[in-house]
Amino acid sequence: MSSSFQFAELEDQFAPFPLFECVKVQELGTNGCIEFLLIGICEAVIRASKYVSIGPSDMRPDRVLSLLQTFGFPQPNISKIISTDPRILQYYPEKVIKPKLDFLLSRSLSQSEVVEIVTRNPHILTRSLNNQIIPFLNLLSSVTGSYSNAVAVIKDKPFVLTYSISKCFLPNMDLLRTIGVPNSQILKLLTCYAQVLDEPHYKFRNVALKVKEIGIDLESSYFIIAVKALTFINDSAWDSRCELFRSFGFSDNEILSLFKKLPSIMCFSEKKIIERMEFFLYKLQWPLSRLATNPAVLGYSLEKRTIPRCSVLQVLVLRNYASKSFMISTILAMTEQSCIFELEVF
Repeated sequence: MSSSFQFAELEDQFAPFPLFECVKVQELGTNGCIEFLLIGICEAVIRASKYVSIGPSDMRPDRVLSLLQTFGFPQPNISKIISTDPRILQYYPEKVIKPKLDFLLSRSLSQSEVVEIVTRNPHILTRSLNNQIIPFLNLLSSVTGSYSNAVAVIKDKPFVLTYSISKCFLPNMDLLRTIGVPNSQILKLLTCYAQVLDEPHYKFRNVALKVKEIGIDLESSYFIIAVKALTFINDSAWDSRCELFRSFGFSDNEILSLFKKLPSIMCFSEKKIIERMEFFLYKLQWPLSRLATNPAVLGYSLEKRTIPRCSVLQVLVLRNYASKSFMISTILAMTEQSCIFELEVF
């Protein structure tokens, strides 16, 4: 880009935005950071204008961008970071940002891994190193059993570093221990559905106690799957799903049995539930009792798994290569490779 670029070319277009009113640059010269700020992430800065106010002599944005570039963040990553949390531009980089990057590097993370973690969760740069990041990493270490395991969780789920420790995370884990959930299942919840532990404690408490009251085994993986499912639906959605199952003839006890065996079913859209129920009840002519005892078949995609496999099995039955008693639920539960192998033997 030419060093003679005139900011005035943009000034008329972006005049309504506070940030562009307070940053008056007539000649960018060879300052690549400022040029990148105004041009490379122009849209991000415009969206950020109501949060960020930078005076004409304020060099913090330039220094922030320079630090990120020097550390090794590519320009697309920097653009994403600023777009996600533009307040970062107002920080003193050497005092606020660099210590966090250095700390992550010291935790057996490579430079490229730190870049990926911060790009996926830029809010890490806005959290206190001593009051949030370090204590949370120590907490993860105690829960997962080692520092290396904690680092692995962060690499997989960077957002956990910005979860609320005292208001959500700790109270929610303590509740699970209090009601009898073993550490192995708490760890599974952390590694698979960590966002559930960041729910407000009053909401998490209601969900966990409801799942326990329904009667799902606290030591089974179904318990944490059920907690996750109910965390993301409200009472109205639960009631509407129950009413839908009743319309097909399920009793309340059978509905609870469905939920115990396939907790995620309550998160399915009504359209998806209807399509799958109708396929098994009307196309395959399953009795309701069979579907009630084998709800797992409702968890598979009709288009990608159920219909293709049932079609192949139907051909085999018609050609007397397979018995009609062959368990459809078994075929549907198989991995693709196992299913192909099983059907090829006929």
